[in-house]
Amino acid sequence: MDKSITKIKIRGYHLDVYQHVNNARFLELFEEARWSHYEHYPPSLFVDNGWGFVVVNINVDYKYPALLGNELIIETKLVKIGERSATLRQEATISSSGKLSAAADVTFVMLDLNTKQVLPIKGKLFDVLSGKFQFTNNGSKNKK
Repeated sequence: MDKSITKIKIRGYHLDVYQHVNNARFLELFEEARWSHYEHYPPSLFVDNGWGFVVVNINVDYKYPALLGNELIIETKLVKIGERSATLRQEATISSSGKLSAAADVTFVMLDLNTKQVLPIKGKLFDVLSGKFQFTNNGSKNKK
């Protein structure tokens, strides 16, 4: 299953009174990385199919403080696809030291935006989430 890398520089607004990245901010940093993970697909793929990505559980382990000026390298990888949910593993590493700052397991479902029902993950949806479905430069669809 494909993985992606997102680099984020820590700014002052990411910090709390203790001068490190606040635990709630990590949720935002991980969300940014999840958006990047699937951005190689045109947004119309999800919109036209009526698919919505809904997080149902996040478990975060905080390991080492990220500080002002640090660059975080966030690796996002799909680690599990079930019948109705899937799980991404996200790890935020401080680039200068290689230390793991935080790691998250993010469980999500795909929602039918018209019926508001959870979709089974099969067929085209499975291919898209697992990275087996790709677009060529002219926009046509191919399976890997």
